[in-house]
Amino acid sequence: MNDFQNDRLDRAAFNRATLQVARDLLGKFIVRSYRGRNISGMITEVEAYKGPKDAASHACGGRRTARVEPLYADGGTVYVYFIYGIHWMLNFSTAGKDIPEGVLIRGILSDPDGERKLLAGPGRVTKYLRIDRKLDGADVTDSKQIWLEDRGIRIPARSIKRGPRIGVDFAGPYWAARPWRFWIDGLTALRDHPPPKLFPGTRA
Repeated sequence: MNDFQNDRLDRAAFNRATLQVARDLLGKFIVRSYRGRNISGMITEVEAYKGPKDAASHACGGRRTARVEPLYADGGTVYVYFIYGIHWMLNFSTAGKDIPEGVLIRGILSDPDGERKLLAGPGRVTKYLRIDRKLDGADVTDSKQIWLEDRGIRIPARSIKRGPRIGVDFAGPYWAARPWRFWIDGLTALRDHPPPKLFPGTRA
């Protein structure tokens, strides 16, 4: 039996200021139900995108196409897109309906065989979690295929770093310099948590 409560994140967790949501997602768990088993990973790195005013956002200038429609949906909607003909990218809408802001998941801590493994890079995240376009538009607040959980991990402020987003130089120097990427520095905050507490069901 687990000695902690897994609380699923609800709508209110996403319908808030995007930068706050991004920071607060650090330490939360993405759970993916795939072919009869649950795959999970703790979020370790994210980037925030601020909608029409953000030149690095897919919704820059109020762009609204079928591709970006999930960003305009209520907070907690999955936005998945394909880049470079290779990688799927996993995002969650934030801020509220008709406000096309969101958070990209750039890194997770996984535990596939009882040994922690840091997966850095959004392509590695989606490959591990078996994410593809089939999940585009899913609602993580009620989906049976993907959801987020609070497992009681609290990341100290001193362990959270922030800096410019990656790969957005096309947006110009101002937007490329926005410190809207957040990550857990060295994962030092996890030293007191043995793997079973983070990943119930795995071996010690």
